[in-house]
Amino acid sequence: TKQSVISRLESGRANPSIAFLKRLAQALNSHLEIRFTHFK
Repeated sequence: TKQSVISRLESGRANPSIAFLKRLAQALNSHLEIRFTHFK
């Protein structure tokens, strides 16, 4: 992953796909978890 891509993710200027997030999680030796929660 290029530094420019990481920069866009960190700044909120990117809209990454689920597939990209899965690859990123793998590269970080992590798993991807997406949850929907109720507002309190």
